[in-house]
Amino acid sequence: MPSHIVARTRSSGVTFTPPTTHDMVRSLFDPTVQKSFLEICITLGLLSDFAVCYWGLQRFGLTYMKRAFLVQYLFWRLWYNLGIGIALHLQSRYETWSNYAKRNHIFTKGNRSPLARFCQFELKTKMSEGYDMYSQPEELNVWLMFRQFVDLILMQDFCTYMIYVYLSLPSQWSDMLNWRAGLGVSMILFNIWVKVDAHRVVKDYAWYWGDFFFLQESELVFDGVFNISPHPMYSIGYMGYYGLSLICGDYHVLLVSICGHLLQFLFLKYVESPHMEITYGSESSDDSSQINSSIDDLIAKKNYDYSRPLINSGFWVNNFDKLRFTDYFTIGTSLALICWFFLERPNAKWLSSLTFFAKFVSSIIVCSILYLQSSQKWFTKLYLKNGYTQVYSYQQWQFIYNFSSCLSYTLLFIQTLAKLFDDSTYIEYTQFIFGLLLCAVQTWCNAEIRSAISDFGWFYGDFFLSNYITTKSLTSHGIYRYLNNPETILGVAGVWGTVLMTNFSWENITLACLWSGCNFIIVKFIEQPHMAKLYGDNSRMGGIEKTLQGLGPWRRMSEIMDKVESVIVKSLTNHQESFDKNFEKPRNDIKPVKSNSRVRTNSQEWEEAVESAIGNVTSKLYPHGKFEIEDLGEKSFILPQPITIHWQVPVELFDENAWIGLYNIIQTRSNSKTTKVSSSGHWCAVSPNAYKEYEFNNLAVAEFEKNDTVAFGTVTFDSSLLHFRPGIYEFRYHTGSSHSVLFVSKPFELLLPSLDMETPEILNRQLLQLLTSVSAVKNGKFDSHGNRYFTTRIFQKLVKNSLGVELSTDYINRVNGDIGAISQRICHIKKVLDDLE
Repeated sequence: MPSHIVARTRSSGVTFTPPTTHDMVRSLFDPTVQKSFLEICITLGLLSDFAVCYWGLQRFGLTYMKRAFLVQYLFWRLWYNLGIGIALHLQSRYETWSNYAKRNHIFTKGNRSPLARFCQFELKTKMSEGYDMYSQPEELNVWLMFRQFVDLILMQDFCTYMIYVYLSLPSQWSDMLNWRAGLGVSMILFNIWVKVDAHRVVKDYAWYWGDFFFLQESELVFDGVFNISPHPMYSIGYMGYYGLSLICGDYHVLLVSICGHLLQFLFLKYVESPHMEITYGSESSDDSSQINSSIDDLIAKKNYDYSRPLINSGFWVNNFDKLRFTDYFTIGTSLALICWFFLERPNAKWLSSLTFFAKFVSSIIVCSILYLQSSQKWFTKLYLKNGYTQVYSYQQWQFIYNFSSCLSYTLLFIQTLAKLFDDSTYIEYTQFIFGLLLCAVQTWCNAEIRSAISDFGWFYGDFFLSNYITTKSLTSHGIYRYLNNPETILGVAGVWGTVLMTNFSWENITLACLWSGCNFIIVKFIEQPHMAKLYGDNSRMGGIEKTLQGLGPWRRMSEIMDKVESVIVKSLTNHQESFDKNFEKPRNDIKPVKSNSRVRTNSQEWEEAVESAIGNVTSKLYPHGKFEIEDLGEKSFILPQPITIHWQVPVELFDENAWIGLYNIIQTRSNSKTTKVSSSGHWCAVSPNAYKEYEFNNLAVAEFEKNDTVAFGTVTFDSSLLHFRPGIYEFRYHTGSSHSVLFVSKPFELLLPSLDMETPEILNRQLLQLLTSVSAVKNGKFDSHGNRYFTTRIFQKLVKNSLGVELSTDYINRVNGDIGAISQRICHIKKVLDDLE
């Protein structure tokens, strides 16, 4: 411990400068470092372990000595976790050992009690001559003595475990030349790096639990290994245990290692974590960790009928609502599948195919919903236009997502059981246990993810309820401090665990690849683009990524990969732009006329449409012939404005059965001599004496006269004959009862009226006025039978094209066409969609 650091006692607040200390290995084995009496005893004890092992092998044999050192290891492991744990707990809560030293004057000069004499002798032999124990606070002296007992217990724990592992190695060295040994060695080397780097960061002070005795007035920088995993000395710091178990290939060693690791986690949970919360506060108290949880509370507060969704958590569920049918359906489906498996025992290969199909289909459904929701708000719009609320649509998504997850994992579970029950499957116990460990890792990962992002994040709430987000920042606490997207790797660890449990069966490998691929697609191509759009491009960087970026070779490789990716994207982009430019070049013989549902601002498209039709108009004009549209100055009409046509025909060309039709110019421009498409009822006679059986079509005749030279008249297309689809149209004058064209009008554009959605009342008034003008109102409600051309579908399209809001036929029928209710609904939908932008 560096001597320039200032420390203070926990209760009395006495400040002091801690002396320089050394790590455990150097204190015990470096000959240049002064040794105390206990340190010499510890070293001799370690040497005696090896001597006893050698002697015992000669005297009692391998099996007996394995059991003997297993018992020794368990003894010292219990002393570690239980003995040291109790001692630290008492010191943390009550400062028991510091107060005992003060009360009994253990480190007071002149105290001749055996305990005081031993402790003072021990510190004098351990520390340098410049250390004055009598002037230092008892907390420091007690901590220095505590280190001696920690060295004894930890070194004996390590030494007895390593001897037990050595005795469990295969008898033939050739049995260790396999992939498991290579992976095991890698895990051991990684473990060594973790321990060394952890000591670099926390030094002796935290390594020996110094903050249980006194506090340093300096801030530790938790980088390196502390960016990779939570509590690295207790989690990945035991990776070597599993590496040695792989090398041994003995599942007994693996079970012992798991037992030792589990005891260490219990030590962390019941000793270290409570002390850390008391001393430094809990991470969960940070404001950033409460954002998603507060959003869940806000949703429930604003929506009285909202309840927390059912969540699958491995072999159990959370948030079960006994009054929610979908919860029974989800759980019932899983239980029915499990019962079906045990009762019918279906074929393992057939189950594999069924599992693959279920996961593939459910992933397509989930990916499609998320992609369409991110790009178009499709899922929310689907429910809004059918009369449901935004939160209700989110609840339905929660059911779909959770049900697909439960279904696929239930099928994977019974498929794995079927493979294990299959006589052709060889179960290797070590692999099987490692598979269970991977399942536990995935369960832990899911719990940590949910703890960090709450229900809102778990169910992709920012895709559906982004208007509820109060602070737009990505979560960077909990597991997200270490991994940016933990579900990509750890989220499928259990699926790969089934591969180990089934001894690498190709069916489970295929399923694991499918699970991993689906996770990757969702994260890479759906979730990350949406997060960038919602929160900006300054995405978070996980601790592992930061640590790797700090390594020179990895950083250079990352830069090379970024350059390659940039070149590929740029090449594809340039190719696409070149393709688009070539594709957009029009052929000389084709000049398409485009229509738009909104008011046109590009006059060039309009001029092209006019020029395209002028040739047809002039070529058909006869002497004394006329075919004009009244008030065509703006070249457009706002629906349902009536359109009046004045026509005049030489008498020798006139026929009583002549008629005028209204057509979309795109449908008719290919042939100007004959109309080859139906008018679909949008026509009228020119003479009141013709087509008397068609009352609607005759009512449009406003004027008709005939003399010796010409026949002329006026017809008016009102809401009973007009199209209610915006676009560019033309009128055609047909001779007789045929489709031969005599005149073609100038093209014009039909536009939808602009409606004001400032308030539901204003919109209600405007809709009522509009529908009245097209004879589609009855008793103050929309009447789909009032105008044969203004149907419910046309009304839906008018609302969509004019207001940008969709309403379903089912909703309109459900409210019986009530204009007030429809106006309220349109304004509500518009507000929700605007908030989601």
